[in-house]
Amino acid sequence: MGLSQLIYTSICTDAMTPERAYSLSAQSVSVCQQLGLTGRVFANNQQAFAMTEGPTDVVRQYYNAVGADSMVETILLHTDRKIQTREFVDYSVWLNLNTPIEFTDTVRHLSVESLPEAMPAKISTRLQIMIEAYLSPELHASI
Repeated sequence: MGLSQLIYTSICTDAMTPERAYSLSAQSVSVCQQLGLTGRVFANNQQAFAMTEGPTDVVRQYYNAVGADSMVETILLHTDRKIQTREFVDYSVWLNLNTPIEFTDTVRHLSVESLPEAMPAKISTRLQIMIEAYLSPELHASI
């Protein structure tokens, strides 16, 4: 079975609070680790930019499960591409929340200072461009 990388944006319903975002992020990390998926999610409690990679069937099933989640209002697939090797060595979620949360090694605080740590050692040009576009000041004024 080949590998695929899906890059997508999801927008959550108004019911997604910072606390729920953290809790669901922790569940997401646990599930993705069990499924053998790698990647990053950069999010707040309203939207997420996800880069998920792994076996093609598994990563697509995970994407469909995210889209079916009742807390997700909209999901937009930007890229679904076959890859030869993974860009990420693990899976983690990086949150930009305006609520005091005790972060962990897998659900981390997203800031200008922490962004370099979230990035893979070697990153494709495509991924670099998409991350920079998503994390632009217009979308995340607090970062």
